[in-house]
Amino acid sequence: MLSNDDSIFAQVVDILKPFDIPLSSYEVFCQAMDCTMARGLQSSSHSSSSIKMYPTYVSKIPNGTETGKYLALDLGGTNYRVLLVHLSGKGVQPKIEERTYAIPPSKMSGSGEDLFDYIAKTLADFLRTHDMADQECSLGFTFSFPCDQKGLTNATLVRWTKGFSAKDVEGCNVADLLQKSIDKTGARVKCVAVVNDTVGTLASCALEDPKCAIGLIVGTGTNAAYIEHSERVELMESDNGPYVVINTEWGAFGENGEFDNLRTQFDKSVDAESLYPGKQLFEKMVSGMYLGEIVRHILVYLVEKGLLFRGQMPDKLKTRDIILTKYLTETERDPPHLFYSTHYMLTGDLGVPVVDPVDDHIVRYACELVSKRAAYLAGAGIACILRRMNRPEVTIGIDGSLYKFHPKFRERMTDIIDKLKPKNTSFLLRLSADGSGKGAAAIAAASVSERYVSRL
Repeated sequence: MLSNDDSIFAQVVDILKPFDIPLSSYEVFCQAMDCTMARGLQSSSHSSSSIKMYPTYVSKIPNGTETGKYLALDLGGTNYRVLLVHLSGKGVQPKIEERTYAIPPSKMSGSGEDLFDYIAKTLADFLRTHDMADQECSLGFTFSFPCDQKGLTNATLVRWTKGFSAKDVEGCNVADLLQKSIDKTGARVKCVAVVNDTVGTLASCALEDPKCAIGLIVGTGTNAAYIEHSERVELMESDNGPYVVINTEWGAFGENGEFDNLRTQFDKSVDAESLYPGKQLFEKMVSGMYLGEIVRHILVYLVEKGLLFRGQMPDKLKTRDIILTKYLTETERDPPHLFYSTHYMLTGDLGVPVVDPVDDHIVRYACELVSKRAAYLAGAGIACILRRMNRPEVTIGIDGSLYKFHPKFRERMTDIIDKLKPKNTSFLLRLSADGSGKGAAAIAAASVSERYVSRL
């Protein structure tokens, strides 16, 4: 005979069963992603593919011999960084000085000119504080949004994501917009490369590990870049050598219904209330921007069913984005059968007046399921790329707060990749901290250096 708490938990497990995806479904997911990637690389099907597979025109990556001072700008979320990177050649770790700026919501949704003028002003201020206002300097711009790239400094924004909606930027070359704003300040800075954060992460990791051939971001958003055979890329407008780094923009996967069977009612609710309904569906199931909101929708549903908090809806739980993704990370830091972080989140942050032990158990279970599925989906995506590359050894350079701070994300990614990768491929997941800054500066250095040697 089940106790009342056991009966309640059993009902919750049944409701949340769609989050516990079987391995066979991840295999089908891998196959669907591979087909979609192939379509993205072909001229005839690129426009209709949900994974755009943009060539970055990075055909050579930094090899560690680069020296000098280089700037990097990192724009890809609600915070924005300016970095000064000192490169000293092989065997010497780059010295990095940086400052982080919050991007005001008014700049995210105002005019594009205002956004880039704000960025350029912070850059000029940064140069003054480092006594570099009159020095010429090359800059690598990490711009972590979907771009159609025709060259290192020719990157047209396809569409905003991650809460940005600044006007008159979509359809424009962001390198030109940035350069015009920089020129207004009088700074002697030239943007010599626009790279995606995943490309920068790949390049940064490759400085230390020559086997690095994939860059992955799992943070506010998610994306992957990898080294592809140029002969497979019909979109290239010039001879680029035998290999080229592809910016997959895999966050949009699913927009053509490729994995509708894996999307739960809670995923669909989060999508419907988002800034871009129907867009970035893979990202909405994997990235840190959305996981907390998925959990909130689950908890609201369970309260309405009388299975949580004695059926009493906490006022704060009605607020969008009230459950931060960091809470999902914290709940899984507790030992099994102990719920300190979960209980504190519920009573302290959400103000739930009465939290029963079964409530703690249910909430952590929901957080665990959502986080686990995110890690497995990201890992399945990496396994798909490993199949495409078919190399004996591959290092995956990874950046992003979700991967860095969640205590089980790496372990779960490794688990699913092991099950789905080619048998003849070994892999290593390697944290590539600050890749989007250091990597962009290194690509800038390599792009102006005559000693640019391919390691692809």
